[in-house]
Amino acid sequence: MVQPTSWDEAPRFEPIEGVDIRIIGNGMHATQCYIVINPGSVVDWHQHPHEQMGTLISGAGTLSTRDKEVKAIVGAAWFLSPHEEHKFETTGDEPAIIIETFAPARVDYVIQAK
Repeated sequence: MVQPTSWDEAPRFEPIEGVDIRIIGNGMHATQCYIVINPGSVVDWHQHPHEQMGTLISGAGTLSTRDKEVKAIVGAAWFLSPHEEHKFETTGDEPAIIIETFAPARVDYVIQAK
């Protein structure tokens, strides 16, 4: 069954100041998010049991793991294994906008989103 939404209408929450997460797709096995990370904001070191795949669609930033640092520019894409520690911070004067997919589904995100 098709469940349409848009970035503007999607359920959303702000886990930390300057970071807006919108749930644009959620199913039994995966969750897709539209994430806006404002300039100067940092999603600090964390890990979770989900695979994470992302693509930067606007802005710029740095994605760091304990082993690598990725300079994210528009079109950059990445995959993070479950429990891989990572952080993301914007660079420049505009928000970093990212589409990310998590598997299994992010039930914790869905509960927080309104």
